[in-house]
Amino acid sequence: MISEGLMEKLSVTGLCDDSRRVKPGNLFFSVPTDGYEAFARSAIAAGAVAVVGETMAPEGLTSKWIQVPDVKAARLEAAKIFYKDPFSKLVCHAVTGTNGKTTSAFLMNAMLEAAGHKVALLGTIMNKIGEKSVPATLTTPGQLDLYAFAAHAVEAGCTDLVMEASSHSLHQGRVAGIRFKSGLFSNLTQDHLDYHKTMDAYFEAKKLLFTKYLAENGVAVINIDDAHGEKLFNVLDCRKVAVSRLGNPKADVKPFGEVKNTEDGLEFTLPMVAKDKFVTPLCGDFNVDNVLLVIAWAHALSISEAAVREAIANVRVPGRFEKVWNKDGKHVIVDYAHTPDALERVLNTARSLCRGKLSCVFGCGGDRDKTKRPIMGGIAERIADKAWLTSDNPRTENPSSIIEDVRAGMTTDKFEVVENREEAIHRACAELRAGDWLVIAGKGHEDYQIIGKTKHHFDDREIAVKAMEC
Repeated sequence: MISEGLMEKLSVTGLCDDSRRVKPGNLFFSVPTDGYEAFARSAIAAGAVAVVGETMAPEGLTSKWIQVPDVKAARLEAAKIFYKDPFSKLVCHAVTGTNGKTTSAFLMNAMLEAAGHKVALLGTIMNKIGEKSVPATLTTPGQLDLYAFAAHAVEAGCTDLVMEASSHSLHQGRVAGIRFKSGLFSNLTQDHLDYHKTMDAYFEAKKLLFTKYLAENGVAVINIDDAHGEKLFNVLDCRKVAVSRLGNPKADVKPFGEVKNTEDGLEFTLPMVAKDKFVTPLCGDFNVDNVLLVIAWAHALSISEAAVREAIANVRVPGRFEKVWNKDGKHVIVDYAHTPDALERVLNTARSLCRGKLSCVFGCGGDRDKTKRPIMGGIAERIADKAWLTSDNPRTENPSSIIEDVRAGMTTDKFEVVENREEAIHRACAELRAGDWLVIAGKGHEDYQIIGKTKHHFDDREIAVKAMEC
C-alpha cells in the first residue's frame, strides 16, 4: 500500500494522523471518523503532501489522495519505513494491569540500567531516553508517536524499551508492530468502564498484550493472586511465570515466611530467587505485589541478582505512596490512587502504619467512569477516621455533582466537603496531630488540575508541604 519509493517521490518529511499537528511535508493518515473530510482538507491546507484514506477522494483532493483498503495498516507500514523499523532494534518489555504499572515500569527500568543496559521508558509519569526525560501526556502514546520515540531511542543508543501498556492502547492497536520480549500483568480492578463498558471487555483488552503482541519466545509474568491474573495464566500457551504474595502453591515465585512491612520499607525472602533477604524502601502490600512481580521478571530474564538488589534499594517513584512530610510524628502521603482497589490498598497500608488518626483527601475525575465514585466514598468512610471530599480533575463536569456521587456511597458523617482542593489539603493538614497520617489521593505525580478544558498548575505535594510549614 505504502512503499519507500512512494514516500521518496512525495518527499515525505514526517507522518501525522492528527490534522492539528500537521507540518509542511507530512503524509497525513485520515483514519475513518466523523468529519474525516474536513480533517483531510485541514491537513492539506497545513502543508501535507498527501492524504491516505479509505474512501474515494473528496472533491478537489484527487491529486493528493491515496486510497487504501485499510488506513491503520498503511499507517503502520509507513511508520516502519519512515522510522526504519526501530522496534526490531530494541528489546521491548511491557507491563499492564489496572494498578501498579508505573511502579513496576520504574523498577524494570532501574534493574536494566543497573545491569548495564541503556533504557528507554514510556509511562504515565514520564517518557525517558537514557538520562533525558519529558513529562508524559498519555500512558501509552499514539502509534506514530510511539514509532518516533523508538527511533530517537535507537539513535541515542538504547538497547531496551520498557513501557506501560494501557487497555486503550491495546484495544486500539497502538502497539501494533511491536513484539514484546516480556509482558507483565499486575491486576485488574474497576476502572475505565466509561470506555470498555464491562469488566470482561476490559480484561479482554489487557489480555491482548499476551495473546497478540508477545513475541513467540516471549515470557509472561503474572500475579495469580488476582482472579483475572489466574484466569489469564491458565489460558496462556507460552513461557510463563506465576507470582503470588499470598503463597499460592501454584506460584513459581512467592515469599518464604513473613513479609516485614514498616514505614521504612519491606523485607522478605524469595528462596527460589536468592538465599538472602531483599530490602526496599517501598512499603505496603501493593508494593509487595509490584516488587515480587518485577523480581520474578528479572529472574526469568537472567538479570543479575546484584542489579535487582541495587534497583529495589534505590528506586523512587513520584506520586506513588510518596512521603512528602514525616516530621513531629505527622505523616503526609501523596498517591495516585484513583480507583477503588488502589484507594483501598493505600488506605489499608496507611492504617497499618498509623498510630493515631488516619484522614484522607480525595475526589474523583470528571468525564470518567462514574460508577466507581460511590464505591470510593464507601472505602474512604470504612478505613479512614475522616475523609475530605474535594475536586480532583473535574474537567467539564460540575465539581459539586461529582462530590455528590461520591457521597452517595457514604452512610455516616465522617467527612467534610471542601470543593477547593487546595483549601481541603490545608484544612486536613491543620488537623494533624502527632501519630496521625494523611493520605492525599487521586493525582499523585500530576502537577496540574484540569478545570473545564484548561490545565492549571497544581501539585498536591507542593500544597501539602506549604500547608505543613504554616
